[in-house]
Amino acid sequence: MEILVSVVEKVADSIFVPIGRQASYVIFYKGNFKKLAAHVVRLEAERERMVHSIEEERGNGKEIERDVVNWLEKVNEVIEKANQLQKDPRRSNARCSTWQFPNLILRHQLSRKATKIVIDVVQVQGKGMFDRVGYLPILDGVASSSAKGGENYETRELLKEDIVKALEDLNSCIIGVYGLGGVGKTTLVEEVAQISKQRKLFDKVVKTHVSKNADFKTIQGEIADSLGLRFDEETIYGRANRLRQRIMMEKSILVILDNIWTMLDLKKIGIPFGNEHNGCKLLMTCRNQDVLLQMDVPKNFTFKLELMSENETWSLFQFMAGDVVKDSNLTDVAIQIAQKCEGLPLRIVTVARAMKNKKDVQFWKYALRKLQSNDGIEMDALTYSALELSYDFLESDEIRDLFLLFALLFDNDVEYFLKLAIGDLSFA
Repeated sequence: MEILVSVVEKVADSIFVPIGRQASYVIFYKGNFKKLAAHVVRLEAERERMVHSIEEERGNGKEIERDVVNWLEKVNEVIEKANQLQKDPRRSNARCSTWQFPNLILRHQLSRKATKIVIDVVQVQGKGMFDRVGYLPILDGVASSSAKGGENYETRELLKEDIVKALEDLNSCIIGVYGLGGVGKTTLVEEVAQISKQRKLFDKVVKTHVSKNADFKTIQGEIADSLGLRFDEETIYGRANRLRQRIMMEKSILVILDNIWTMLDLKKIGIPFGNEHNGCKLLMTCRNQDVLLQMDVPKNFTFKLELMSENETWSLFQFMAGDVVKDSNLTDVAIQIAQKCEGLPLRIVTVARAMKNKKDVQFWKYALRKLQSNDGIEMDALTYSALELSYDFLESDEIRDLFLLFALLFDNDVEYFLKLAIGDLSFA
């Protein structure tokens, strides 16, 4: 008898429970749609809050976490589905009225669909809690450098390939590039860095500018920024140990030390090399080969960046000065001015930009005389002469005065006066 009762109960459950559930879709039609509307309103509020958080994070330069983006896409999809159902024109045929009996089949279908969307809304709401919305991406250690003149210069392309081959050499550890100031060493190593990234020679490529008066904390900070490292240590020694640990975590890394003037204590910075970390290679730039040799760069891994050829000089000068050099009245004097730059890219670019769009031949003749007056002096003085010419050709006395003022200020002061100049600051 007990077995019979148990069987009857199970049969009843399997028959009447589903019937009751299906009937509830018809009976609670209005309630299901009210519940859907209420849940959608709450989900829309959550979506709005998340959008505000995303905008704030992006405003702070952060990338948005992938799971947050996926959640927001799912929320938009669910809300769109709910809105389409709520605006479904067939709903008017499913309502009760004194004049018309409702379409029970349609009423059941719509109510069931509303119930399922409510479940979707509740599920997606429950997944909207995140530890963080965004993250700061690791800075690119080397900025991509635009090719001057929009073309490649054969002598430099060959040198680039030689340096890349040296980086690929299993026996290389430290590689050096040397040449005159303004000859283009920084641009060259930046292009080598881009090639290294494209060919996936290293897991990481970082770069720091050393300068004549090396500031160890600044050097450490620039490398750390490119590795996503934040220092808690105050001393140079403590930061060096932390940086060394971080670099050792990379299986392969290229560290570019740009513009070295004297011997540099790599241990004091925190750069492991040689047997300490075989995966760490150094690429240095310097004006003097002797400094590179003092830094234990093998002579066969030092590369000299020569001045540009006459054809390369004229090509770069034309590009920087613009179409004005095509004027038949100016071409001859323009070629002479380009020759006076003596193949030094910094000088070529500085003078050409100063002459850009200058159509008066007298300007060009004045510039040529100015450069000719410095014939026979040293290379650095010639570069100064080019910079002086660029200064002389600034548009007005006011701009020249402003230029001289900024030359005397620290970086923060320059920013302050720029804001003042555009009316961004107010005084009580």
